[in-house]
Amino acid sequence: MNESIFERNRAAWNEALEYHQKARNNALQIGFEDPEFSTLDRDCDGILMDMLNKIDLRGKKIAQLPCNNGRELLSLMRYFGADRAVGFDISDAAIAEARQLAEIAGLNAKFMRTNLLELGGENNGMFDFIYISEGSLQWFPDLDEYFAVIARLLKNDGQILIFEIHPFAYIKDASSYFEKGPYSYADGLDYVGGVAYEAKKCCWFMHKMSDILGAVRRNQIEVLEFEEYGMEMANDPMYRTENRYPLSYILTGRK
Repeated sequence: MNESIFERNRAAWNEALEYHQKARNNALQIGFEDPEFSTLDRDCDGILMDMLNKIDLRGKKIAQLPCNNGRELLSLMRYFGADRAVGFDISDAAIAEARQLAEIAGLNAKFMRTNLLELGGENNGMFDFIYISEGSLQWFPDLDEYFAVIARLLKNDGQILIFEIHPFAYIKDASSYFEKGPYSYADGLDYVGGVAYEAKKCCWFMHKMSDILGAVRRNQIEVLEFEEYGMEMANDPMYRTENRYPLSYILTGRK
């Protein structure tokens, strides 16, 4: 594996977190002081919450990888009663903020700065549930390697939920649905404030839906539910297609 890809992405995300934090203006820090606060309510159509309500997380150990700044993982703990959580991410800045938010929230969550593909065996078979959220899969050139990590972290009968941007939605940034890349975001990664800046180079990859489903199944994860939606996830007017095209999807699976 080309380590420089991941180190470039690490630098790019560390840079982007400064823009994200500026745009949020401590909203998360203030929010997590409230025991009722959650970031999961951004899903205005209720799709994610409906799926999560089918999975019993009470008293369970859960993980998210990548976890960014931990806001979703902490929200899952609060809303669904998970007992312990671990978040993994390549960005130093994201993990630092995640640890701060966990302390503010008073939740039993730990956060590890790591290249996910280099995780050791100490967490194998530890998790009842793993959450994979929007914009995650594009950062891994080989999804078989990524889902091999997911599979070994799961307990037997452990479950995953993927709530992701549909590959179709990446077409405006990629040259072809069938050309993997790598590609780069020249204007930066500030999806929070929408500020364009001269960004450090990052590398992301196009994955067809068949690539995603195949990698899940090849790693002994049984697909339980899979559904595509016209709901856009990027708050970008270019994505608003009045439910004509698939822009997001949810997949649930079990090891």
